[in-house]
Amino acid sequence: MKVQHAIVLCLPFLLAAPVLAQPQIGGGICSSATLSGNYSTTLTGRELSATAFVSTTQGIGSVNFDGLSTVTFTLVTNTNKSFGTQQTLAGTYSLQANCQGVLTITSGDTASFTLESYNEGKNYLITGQDGVYALAASGSVFPANCPASLTAGSYPFNGTGLGLSSASISGVFNILGMIQFSGTNTIAISAFVAANTGGTNVSATGTYTLSSNCTATASLTDTSGINYSLVFQFTSASGNNFILSSASVQGIYTGSGRAL
Repeated sequence: MKVQHAIVLCLPFLLAAPVLAQPQIGGGICSSATLSGNYSTTLTGRELSATAFVSTTQGIGSVNFDGLSTVTFTLVTNTNKSFGTQQTLAGTYSLQANCQGVLTITSGDTASFTLESYNEGKNYLITGQDGVYALAASGSVFPANCPASLTAGSYPFNGTGLGLSSASISGVFNILGMIQFSGTNTIAISAFVAANTGGTNVSATGTYTLSSNCTATASLTDTSGINYSLVFQFTSASGNNFILSSASVQGIYTGSGRAL
């Protein structure tokens, strides 16, 4: 009887032990301070329309979260009607304990987004609209130092874009290929473009300029005489990882690349 009584007395503590050891599910681990510093960003949008869309926007660049409530986007934006537009968007953000929150743009545009942070604040996602476009963006925290030079070699890349004809959207395409950086200032691209009209191989050469803010710009011309303007945003200190955008009279796209 004494043994049974001892077991009964110990039972609540035995049952409580595994409960106390359980990890917190859906717990509060985030605040607005979780997002702090400079991050890369790819912001894309398509016209809000119940039918076929006739306008699109694609931008890459950086976004700064101040760790309190202020957010600022610095972008180079391409649309089907204009290329290489410098754009600054500013506003406020807040992040709840569940790592979800809101982001509101009040300067440079008027837009409302749902915001989400993950990977311990190293990455974020937003989606929303500004009354003209349905928009989505994502990015990752900047490296502590930006690349001072690019290692010569081949960098595989891929992207998704929209074909253009006289500034009108003519179709969609995916692109997959290789970028060759010389390590000095020349660049070459060979890629396969898969579109609704079929597949095409594209080769282009040109020059690039690396800036101190983790960006580079490039101008290339393909074998048919088509000119391309590219913007790179580097997401690693070595320059081995990057996002990019491209614009030409034949199409615009955003994508990403990495070292072999």
